[in-house]
Amino acid sequence: MRNLISTFTAVLLVLSLAGQSRADDVVQLSDHVSLTTGPVNGVVIEKDNARLVIYGDPAGNIKNADMVLFTHSRRDVVWAGRQLVERGATAVVPEADVEKFTDVERFWEQFATRRFHDYAQQGTKILTKSLKVGRTLKAGEKLSWQGIPIEVMGTPGYTRRALSYLIEIDGLKYAFVGDIIYGNGKLFDLYSLQDAVAEAKIGGYHGWAGRMAELIGSLQKVADQKCDILVPVRGPVIRNPAEAINLLIERLRKVYENYLSISAGRWYFKDNYDILARRVLGPEPKVNWMPWAEVIKDKPPEWTIPIGNSRLIISKDRCGFLIDCGSRSIVNEVIKLREAGKVTGLEGLFITHYHDDHTNDVAACLAEFDCPVYSTGRGVDILKNPGKYRLPCLTPNPIAKLNVKPEAHKMRWKEFTFTFHDFPGQTIYHAALLVEKDNAEKIFFIGDSFTPSGIDDYCLLNRNLMHEQMGYLYCLDLVRRMPPGTLLINEHVVEPFAFSAGQIDHITATLTKRKALLAELFPWDEPNYGIDERWIRFSPYGLKTKPGRTAQISLRAFNHSNGSRRFAVALNVPAGFLVEHPTAAITVPPLTEQQIEFNLRAGASVEPGTYVLTADVRLGEWNLARWTEAIIEIE
Repeated sequence: MRNLISTFTAVLLVLSLAGQSRADDVVQLSDHVSLTTGPVNGVVIEKDNARLVIYGDPAGNIKNADMVLFTHSRRDVVWAGRQLVERGATAVVPEADVEKFTDVERFWEQFATRRFHDYAQQGTKILTKSLKVGRTLKAGEKLSWQGIPIEVMGTPGYTRRALSYLIEIDGLKYAFVGDIIYGNGKLFDLYSLQDAVAEAKIGGYHGWAGRMAELIGSLQKVADQKCDILVPVRGPVIRNPAEAINLLIERLRKVYENYLSISAGRWYFKDNYDILARRVLGPEPKVNWMPWAEVIKDKPPEWTIPIGNSRLIISKDRCGFLIDCGSRSIVNEVIKLREAGKVTGLEGLFITHYHDDHTNDVAACLAEFDCPVYSTGRGVDILKNPGKYRLPCLTPNPIAKLNVKPEAHKMRWKEFTFTFHDFPGQTIYHAALLVEKDNAEKIFFIGDSFTPSGIDDYCLLNRNLMHEQMGYLYCLDLVRRMPPGTLLINEHVVEPFAFSAGQIDHITATLTKRKALLAELFPWDEPNYGIDERWIRFSPYGLKTKPGRTAQISLRAFNHSNGSRRFAVALNVPAGFLVEHPTAAITVPPLTEQQIEFNLRAGASVEPGTYVLTADVRLGEWNLARWTEAIIEIE
């Protein structure tokens, strides 16, 4: 990623974001059914002077309704129905998801801590204020309103516990399907599907689009209903349901086959990847699996000692240089080696990336071995300030002092030449170290970024960008330029390995094809928006302050588009807090991240506790309410 972060002072907009995006377009779908378009869709069914609302009223024009049917609990959708519920409408929600409506304050209190060491990797578009629920429903139940039967279907996939509602009225069969489809064969994003796959014994962190099989099953169930009209919560009404659903399933399967074919996870999980393939692609899946790396050695050279998921380099005079330190057991093992006379101590520690299993016990290491800690520029801020971020596998433990090396910097240590590289592979903030021993082996220590079966991009929340010269495309080009004979070491893999030039070309071509497939799947103008949840984010994500104090917080926007884009934002400030200019806009050049700064003041009477700040975001045609959040802890 281009390291271009500019700071802009927030400017007051003439119109608030909500005013700019006022949803006034009302479409009559049939005699009794109307649709209001906006940031989300709002459906009204009217009969005998009574109203049933589905999703909500994005325009804020409806004064009252009998009921509001919610398909799922995401706050970027539920906001549209809150006002009606607060005016007396009965909120009808999925029974399995009811806590995400009624007990959200407890969620955020716990999440202020649980966001560290988080391996479940579920989305956090959770309501910031609980909503009164009048009725819960589960799949298979039937509901009646004004004599009109409403059938309830379970349609998980985009979210874990979603429902859809089938209603026959005006001679038409409608399905209100939430976020399981967008328009003609598209899906809003993939990162929302990240989840564990219990059948394949794969946890949430490794579950790339883990609910895709559930999503396809839900789509097939809806298709079996042979509806006339599908109304998703976002995007256009679908009047060709069978065609749109079949197209979406076809696109999902193509993307998934592409992912599986070069996934590093197959090396770790072996036959369980066949289970993943069957779940999504069918009982006899055809996956173009890449063969294992052309070169796989049985063990590393003698000067490289595996210690858990760290590596210890030992010089001929028995000095040590450690790569990563994620647990106390690693420190203890180095102590044992010192006591056995195999190493005199540590003269350096290199950090490949911020994940807790590589950084959690750096402080314990430094307490025992006083040595410099090295990193590259891309990862410095997250290593020093992990609490500023919302990313997978964070440690709460900062590394205060870092010796930062620029890209391609060479450093001589004993009989070795070190070359430091940015290496945004497994995660966007990642580094690698080329170690060349005089007249001997050359090892490229790549953290967790490749295995002999492919690339470690199994967690969509790690921000594996797919622009040229970013993400894995950048890493592949760098591997291609390594000195002849260089072996790769992933710290979770004992065996050093190397890809052939043909395999590097194959992985590159597969990723290039994937980007084209994703461009067909997503409605965005650039597919990276559909795989990068953090394209707009608060910094810091976690903010601690005290009553009466003012703290600085920013919104950072990464423009994935090919041209400059205007990002307009409006903050939703918790009660008791003040931001003088809560609306602002910024124009960001392509492939660049820039920020808008705000001064957030906590009122003198604000009670200690956890509060959530959200932002509405306007980007081109997209108006995304309550889209991103920050956690504020008042001490």
